[in-house]
Parts: sequence; C-alpha cells; structure tokens
Amino acid sequence: MGLTCGVPWVVEGIHCDVGPDWAGSIMLGELVVPDWIARPPALTSLSFECSWTDGGVGAAWVHVVGELDSASAPQLERALRGSQARAPLVVLDLRELAFMDSSGVHVIVDASIRAREADRRLVVLRGPPNVDRVFALTGTSEVVEIAEVSSFLALIEAEPV
Repeated sequence: MGLTCGVPWVVEGIHCDVGPDWAGSIMLGELVVPDWIARPPALTSLSFECSWTDGGVGAAWVHVVGELDSASAPQLERALRGSQARAPLVVLDLRELAFMDSSGVHVIVDASIRAREADRRLVVLRGPPNVDRVFALTGTSEVVEIAEVSSFLALIEAEPV
C-alpha cells in the first residue's frame, strides 16, 4: 500500500509523491490523513483551538493548538466524544499544544478508557516536551497510547484500519 497526496513533501522521513486525489492530504489505503499532519508544529498561539475531521473509513483526526486547561478542556471533551462516536480510530494531535494541565490529561485519559471499553482506539500524537512531561508526571503515559507521527503513519501503512 502506498502513500499518495496532492503535493510532494516528506513527513518525518515518509516521502509522499504527487497524486491526483485529495490535494494536500495523504492517503494510506482508504484512510485520509489531513494536510496539517505534514506541517511542522507552530507553537505561536496561546489561546485554545480544537477541531476534528473525518479521516475516511473508520478514522477521525482531532487537532489541538494552544493551551489546554480547565477552561478549554470541555471543548476537547466534546471533540473527542463526537469523533469517537463516529470512528473506531481517533488520532489526537498534540504537537501544537503549548501547555496542558491536569484537566487536559483527565479528558485524554477518560477518552482513552472509553475507547478501550468500546473496543476502539485513541492514539495521541506526542506533543512538545513540556506537554509530554505532564503525562509522565501524572503517571498516565502508560494508560494512553502515545506515538510519534512517523511511527504512527508507518504502522497504519503496514496495518490498515
């Protein structure tokens, strides 16, 4: 199974050739990987933004930017619940998260537990070191499936959804 996309680029060592479909997106079989996954993280925003997109057959992508705290955690909770209701695989991209407190960890751990209980999967794309450290300090890094972008894309290419 190969990677195709609308523009040529390299995502952490995975080369994507020009393809006619899904301009700006990566196709891994029937899984559509959003174009923002290929961009390097830009940690410029301190406000919180959260969105999710359909990833094709059986997948959804949740993208967060800025600061995840008690004020913004409900927004992430809604996005994760909505995406988990529609897809057995949800990928949560934390690479552009500038800050996360324990309320953000709580939302992510709850979503991970919900996914496992429903025989589904939540994969968290590793955030910056200060965000990643919160998982380690709270002892939740063993509860949540955390992956690097390159290893996750290689895994999906080898074992489709």
